[in-house]
Amino acid sequence: MESKVTMGKRIADLRKQKGMTQEQLANQVGVTAQAVSKWENDLSCPDISVLPQLAEVLGVTTDELLGKVQLRSLTVEDSEKSEKHKHIVNVRLNMNKWEKVIFALLVMGLGIVFLLNAFHVIQLGSGITFWSVLWPFCLFFMGVMLCKSDLSPMSLGIALFGLYMLLYNVGIIPAQYKLTWSMIWPAALILIGLTVLLGYLFPKRKENNEGFFHVEKGDPVFECEEEGGFFSVEAAFSNQTKKVVGDEPFKGANIDVSFGSLTFDLTEANIENGATIDADVSFGSLILRLPGFVGVKSESSAAFGGVNCPAGDPNAAIRINLKGDVSFGKIEVEYV
Repeated sequence: MESKVTMGKRIADLRKQKGMTQEQLANQVGVTAQAVSKWENDLSCPDISVLPQLAEVLGVTTDELLGKVQLRSLTVEDSEKSEKHKHIVNVRLNMNKWEKVIFALLVMGLGIVFLLNAFHVIQLGSGITFWSVLWPFCLFFMGVMLCKSDLSPMSLGIALFGLYMLLYNVGIIPAQYKLTWSMIWPAALILIGLTVLLGYLFPKRKENNEGFFHVEKGDPVFECEEEGGFFSVEAAFSNQTKKVVGDEPFKGANIDVSFGSLTFDLTEANIENGATIDADVSFGSLILRLPGFVGVKSESSAAFGGVNCPAGDPNAAIRINLKGDVSFGKIEVEYV
């Protein structure tokens, strides 16, 4: 039996399950947001040439989208992922087809230039390499796309930093104006703070199908689970403190911090020698608070960020391993 649910209702429901706005769906399919609004209000139907891509973006088959077969029900796991998606910054690059063509042509152009340089047809500067040009170019292009999708201090900062590195690496900006990491990551934290603050003070209004406006905000996320002395902690868009206490040995933790800060306090924990903390910090900060008798061995890396990890007492009987991965943020160890 053919479903009584209209195609517009199916498109709207599937879009919401994906955690997408009408504009994001429109950008991925290559149409306007007004066209998507008309589809969902059953004022028009998608062109037949758009249906395969629309179905792919929404995660269904064309027959399911057309209502010829029943839509698969969301599992509990799918629902949880959809709910969790609301709390994660969406950095999807919503490029339309012409922007994709421009990006592809520019990348191909870079390849041609460096290929000609390799065959000595043209001569580039001695310090100019393919990667020194490609990665800041991609960063600049990503920042421009983010500004187009959602203009914010952070997206503007990414675009300007990519442009600066591109100009610096090709020699247009003199060496005396080189930025150091001690300048970059504090500036990144300021931009993150400004972006979050402005997002809460001046939330964007989105027009619904009835022509009224409503505000959509993601709630802060803080989840902490413990099993057998091993902790799994996730913090996003929040400032949290987790203090570990009790007689059960602390064996380690997996910590994920994004767009916020977390203080992980082990000053009253029964720390097991050789406990390992794996920390992933993106656009945020993690403070690891330890008692003075515990030593730390750090195997951490930072991109656009920093790790301040004093080793502590060299003769400490108890040592923990810190494996950190930092992007636009910091990890800091404090002894109490």
